[in-house]
Amino acid sequence: MALSLNASAQTQAGQIKVAKPEGEVMKLNKDGTTTAIHNNDALTETDVITTGAGASVVLVFMNGSTVRLGANSRLAIDEFKMDPLAEDLKMSEYSSREKTEPSVSKTALNLSYGELVGDVKHLNKSSSYSVKTPVGAAGIRGTIFKIVYTPQADGKAFFTVSTAEGLVVMQGVTEKEIPIASGKEVVVTVDIPTTPNANGQTPPPAAPVIETKDLTPAAQNAIIQTSTSIAATVQATTFTPTPTTTTGDSGKNNTSSNNPTGSQTNGVDLSAQGGG
Repeated sequence: MALSLNASAQTQAGQIKVAKPEGEVMKLNKDGTTTAIHNNDALTETDVITTGAGASVVLVFMNGSTVRLGANSRLAIDEFKMDPLAEDLKMSEYSSREKTEPSVSKTALNLSYGELVGDVKHLNKSSSYSVKTPVGAAGIRGTIFKIVYTPQADGKAFFTVSTAEGLVVMQGVTEKEIPIASGKEVVVTVDIPTTPNANGQTPPPAAPVIETKDLTPAAQNAIIQTSTSIAATVQATTFTPTPTTTTGDSGKNNTSSNNPTGSQTNGVDLSAQGGG
């Protein structure tokens, strides 16, 4: 029990910063209102971001990963937890793809509609990173990738995952995971009936149609160029360790600044582990 409590204390909500918002970029408030977000604003888990026509925004996470949310999109940060930092994290030091994140983390994003391009650096083996959509999810393992989810009024929806570098694993569409290697793209078409049948019941969704194909060189280069642009945008971003409280007679922190054990598997979805 003591070990379990200690592990829980070692993972806290991670910091997220806004970079280069363009056009109408809003945060949804709990009371249903919206607030415009600006460069260098702070976000946290449970925040929901929407973009309007022609808009975009970059989200910078304290584990060194970044996401560029495209136009007409809605992204919920369901969860972003990290073991505390031992020292400042400067995004300028994370240009290398071999740079490992500074501590164990869990990232769970939820794309209701729209598109995003992500650049996730080399994760610790006990970390996880996933992007969920209404019809499936993508487990990220140190990757440059693009995800598009487009629902239509007739009930048909398109879920596309493209891997420019690294590896993405599609989950929840079929019983088995679908690996998407560098230079590959998987397009899932789902038809969800919206009209009741003669019995007044809405039929269940048809089996998804899954197509795996090669990314065109132009499409792959476009994703990589977007990632390069994101990296240039966030060069000046720095995260500082979150202050920790002290408890007990010893006066020591009740959290670890960079603990390689203990909380590594606590609350982490190991089906989408990091570590390359």
